[in-house]
Amino acid sequence: MLADAHRAAAEDIEAAIASLVASPRASRLIIEGAWGAAFHWIAFGCDTKHGKHQESHARLGTFMRSLGEASTADNWERLDQLRQGGWYGSKTDPATQQAALDILREIHLWATS
Repeated sequence: MLADAHRAAAEDIEAAIASLVASPRASRLIIEGAWGAAFHWIAFGCDTKHGKHQESHARLGTFMRSLGEASTADNWERLDQLRQGGWYGSKTDPATQQAALDILREIHLWATS
């Protein structure tokens, strides 16, 4: 995907997340969506800031650190942990959902600044 396609994907996912926030049983999808949107924002941000990005989430934190983006790598890894706890476990409480959305917001701001 090119940078603009990653941006469009991130925006689409964020719009879908916004429509789910009021649903009391949508936490898993919101957390998973935050992870997916963050992945696309990272691809967009890496491409626009560094001229390259990674098309896989595997070792994405390592890739980000190689570009000098340690703070965003840390945010990504925190979000990945939240995702695993929400998708595969039972960590879907409102605080976890909000933490995922907060990290997504930070990654979105990094990518577009």
